[in-house]
Amino acid sequence: FPLLVIAATLKKSNHTSNHAVILSASRYWFNYRHVANALSIYALVKKHGIPDENIILLLADEIPANPRNPFKNTISTTARRGATLFDESTQIDYRGDDVTVDNIRKVLLGKGGDDEGKRRVLQTDKNSNVLIYWTGHGGDKFFKFQDVEEIFANDIAQILDEMEYNEVLFLADTCQAFTLGDAITAPNVYMFGSSLRDQNSYAHHSDPELGLSVIERYTHKFFQLASRTTSLSKLSLQQSMIDPFKSESSHVGIKQTTGTRPLNTVPLSDFFANVDESKKKSTAGTTLHLLERPNVENANDGDAVQSKTYIWDGMRAHNDEDI
Repeated sequence: FPLLVIAATLKKSNHTSNHAVILSASRYWFNYRHVANALSIYALVKKHGIPDENIILLLADEIPANPRNPFKNTISTTARRGATLFDESTQIDYRGDDVTVDNIRKVLLGKGGDDEGKRRVLQTDKNSNVLIYWTGHGGDKFFKFQDVEEIFANDIAQILDEMEYNEVLFLADTCQAFTLGDAITAPNVYMFGSSLRDQNSYAHHSDPELGLSVIERYTHKFFQLASRTTSLSKLSLQQSMIDPFKSESSHVGIKQTTGTRPLNTVPLSDFFANVDESKKKSTAGTTLHLLERPNVENANDGDAVQSKTYIWDGMRAHNDEDI
């Protein structure tokens, strides 16, 4: 396939605030990597200015305090023991038994947790962009909470239908992650899954001293790329969430509902940074594979994408019905 390099202008959104809901739904020591996934995303958005009052962090297991952790009160994906994703500034809003399907629904809908009025929930409006990041164990159209209960693709779609927002980026790093978006029809939603139906989400590397895997491939590569970038306003969703994963064993699935912008024009800062950074303009080089009948078009400035689903297989984008 011939290549065309296009300088795509990153288009600022008209939103006024960024919010994040970050969830690790797995319990037990052997799921260390899921907590590390969530804390990596938490560290990224904090680094780029999203305040804790706009972040809701849910961890089903506090690995830093786990009795089996030889490096107490730390969690790390590197052999450098001084580098930890967890410290006294980490604000966990829901932990342990409080990480439930009912509570995640209430958090996203802004309706309060088990203790009405005491638990933190999203406080968004029609001008808010929302990042939703989930990691844990999943399957075809379901996602597990602590091996006790599950949430299904239809439930996720219904929640998004009822949420108030400007745009949502829903990123799932789990087995068969992309199937969680099967039923989503709410407008202005970007859904990214680290694996397709019947595919696993693989760990990146293990720590011999801990004796287990410490982070997933997708989250690790994305976190490393974004962490090396001074300003996330200079990276598009295409460059940071799709292009780096062309050679992975699992394929990235992407779904855009009606009203979303072309991925090569959306700055990463629109979801992963303080709104002040997301307002910065930049131009980014985007490498596109041209097809005879391309399924992903470059829209002109001001154009919006109609609802479409496609899969990045390392060579080109496919409509999901072609797979």
